[in-house]
Amino acid sequence: MIDVNQLIEQAHSLTPLPATTVRLAQLVCSPDCYLADVAELIAFDQALTLKLLRAANSAASASAVRYGTVKEAVARLGTAQVLAFAVACSTRPFLQSTVPGYGLDEGALWRHSVASAVAAEVVPEICRVEVPPESFTAALLHDVGKLVMGRFLTPEVRGYLRRAYEVDKVAPREAESMVLKVHHGELGGIIAQHWKLPVRVVQGITHHHTPARGMDVICDVTYLANQIAKGIEANIDGRPFELVLEPEVTERLGIAPKIVESLCPIAALRYAQVGRRYSAV
Repeated sequence: MIDVNQLIEQAHSLTPLPATTVRLAQLVCSPDCYLADVAELIAFDQALTLKLLRAANSAASASAVRYGTVKEAVARLGTAQVLAFAVACSTRPFLQSTVPGYGLDEGALWRHSVASAVAAEVVPEICRVEVPPESFTAALLHDVGKLVMGRFLTPEVRGYLRRAYEVDKVAPREAESMVLKVHHGELGGIIAQHWKLPVRVVQGITHHHTPARGMDVICDVTYLANQIAKGIEANIDGRPFELVLEPEVTERLGIAPKIVESLCPIAALRYAQVGRRYSAV
C-alpha cells in the first residue's frame, strides 16, 4: 500500500511558483494592498506583463477600449483576479496534464479549474458575506492535489477505492482518506504550502469538500465554486445536472439554494467570456 510520506514527498517535488507570483499573493492578501503596488510589482516581470495585457484586452474584446499599461490592466481585472491569473500562468502546464488515475483527459482538470475560478468570481454577487480576495486562487487550485495523488492510483489502489465506494458506501474523498491516509484536498493544501501561497488559500484548498472543518468563509466559497463549476461543465456539455449543496454552506454565506441553482447557466455564460482571459495564459 502507499506510504503517505511518498505522497508528501511528491507534493514537495513540484516546481515552485515564480518569486513574482509568491510576492503578488502576499501583496494582494495584505490589508494594505494598493492597485499601484500590484501594478509596479508586475511591471518588473516582462513575461507576466505581456500575458496580463493580452488577457485584459481579450476580456475587453467586445469594446473599443485597449489597455496599454499594467496599471490599466490591473484596474480592469481587479487585484484578486490578477493574482488568480498569475497563478494560472505558472500552473497551467501542470493542470493541463492527463490524470489517468482520476479518468481525466488532457485539459480536463484545467477546464474544471478555470470554471471554478469563474464561479468564485460570481459568488460575491449573490452572497451576504465578504468574499476574501484569495478565494479565486483557492478555487482555481482546489483540485491540484489530484495531480500528485493520481500518480499513485494504480489499478490495485483504484480497486480498493472502488470497494470503499460500493461496499462501504463512502464518498470518494472519504475513500481516499481510508485507503491512502490523506485525501486530494489535504494533499493540495500541502502543495499550496510548498508554493508559499497564503494560509487562507491553503485552507480553501484543503477543505473544499469539508468546509465546516475549515472554519473560514474561503472554504465555503471554494466548496460552492467547485459545485457551480460542475454545473457550468454540464451546461456546456448539455448534460442534466442536479446541484446538491450542504445547507450549512448556503446558510453561512447567506444564499438561498434556489438562487445558486439559477446561477449555473449565468456562470456558464461568464465562463465563455472569461475563458478568453485564461486562453492568454
